[in-house]
Amino acid sequence: MQINRNNIDDLTATLTVTVEPSDYENRVDKILKDYRKQSQIPGFRKGKAPMAMIRKQYATPILAEEMNKIISEHLGQYIQQEKLEILGNPIPQTNTESSGDWEKPSSFTFAYEIGLAPTIDLTFGRSAKFPRHIIKVDKKAIEASVTDHKRRHGAISEPEMANDTDLLMGTFTELGLDNATLENGITHDSNIALEHLDDRRTKKNLVGAKVGDTFVVDPHKVSHNHDDLGKLLGITHDQAHDIKSMFSFEVKEVKRLAPHENDQALWDKVLGKDVVSSEKDFREKVSEELRMQFDRDAEFVFRRRFAVDLIDHMKIQMPDAFLKRWIQMSNEKPLSDEQLEKEYPNYAESMRWQLLQQAVMKDTDMRVSTEELEEEAKRVIGAQYAQYGMPLEGEMLDNFAKNALANEEERRRIADLIIERKVVDNLKTRVNIKEKQVSYEDFAKLAAAVR
Repeated sequence: MQINRNNIDDLTATLTVTVEPSDYENRVDKILKDYRKQSQIPGFRKGKAPMAMIRKQYATPILAEEMNKIISEHLGQYIQQEKLEILGNPIPQTNTESSGDWEKPSSFTFAYEIGLAPTIDLTFGRSAKFPRHIIKVDKKAIEASVTDHKRRHGAISEPEMANDTDLLMGTFTELGLDNATLENGITHDSNIALEHLDDRRTKKNLVGAKVGDTFVVDPHKVSHNHDDLGKLLGITHDQAHDIKSMFSFEVKEVKRLAPHENDQALWDKVLGKDVVSSEKDFREKVSEELRMQFDRDAEFVFRRRFAVDLIDHMKIQMPDAFLKRWIQMSNEKPLSDEQLEKEYPNYAESMRWQLLQQAVMKDTDMRVSTEELEEEAKRVIGAQYAQYGMPLEGEMLDNFAKNALANEEERRRIADLIIERKVVDNLKTRVNIKEKQVSYEDFAKLAAAVR
């Protein structure tokens, strides 16, 4: 067998495969002989049919199947021997016809196209400058945090009549014509936070509500978006898009939060007994707490944004036309041209990031140790359970981590987390990073864009 490579450009090439009879004859003959041994053809004893009859009936499909196997094996060997870094798999070249006679087989020629991985240059130079946005801890941020602590440790009461900052708990019921209850309509227990209502008329109507009162409300005016509306009515985001009905809201409870006084009792609840003894010291501790929290948030946003911005900066070229054809051919479900054009940019971006990670790993001989896997598994699982107020530690956490790592898919996912973190840590040392202070509001917009 002979394989010749012709480079179309820096990122695509053609492999021309010539298959000679010596490459396939023995394999096909062996299979035909096995077929003959098992054959049960009328007029002949089992395994005694003439080979000419077996060959006439089965030779062509067997040859086609074996040809695919032979080509696949040799293409793989060739790519490995030539140390070609390819993307996807070889695909038949669309503008070149194969040659060979399947009825009278002799030499066959096939042409395949391959996509080559681009060279990744990890020398970025001075032009690679990236901002790390940090939040300024100002008086406004400190005051907002103090207010949050006061509310979290405040007292809940149940007033007879609601004011404009109270919480109404009750039942939403979908209405039909003439505001009558809609048969088989939506009914869901939920609540309305008057403090956060944007629609003034609705808010004015609900202020003064008492237990037992019923109001007709537009659900869109007591929610902020379709996600919020879905949670309010106990339906999906997609179903929320179709809601056009009015709803009745029956008040079952009125809740009022009285914020805690900014006193020693609050400081002890937030920081621990007698850690501070003055409001000035409390605010200083709150400031320190905010700096640590903001730094964690800043690092999270930076790392997510950094990967995207660095790839944009590098302008890594991809064999786009080849990859689109390969995606079309390898996808289980047919993709329309519109779907492909819509989805391809995200696919290409993900592949660029994978190539960059592989380049860093190769350059640094990066490895993931068993100890690192175990520690990361414990960190991930511990964080998951902590979200639900169920802290895990000690032997129980160790066992949960071992069980997770016994699953190959989960083990790979955890390894990917470690690798991504190590790669970003390494890349940070190769570029110029400059801290830039922003307001909390502007930072929130940056964070929302990368989550």
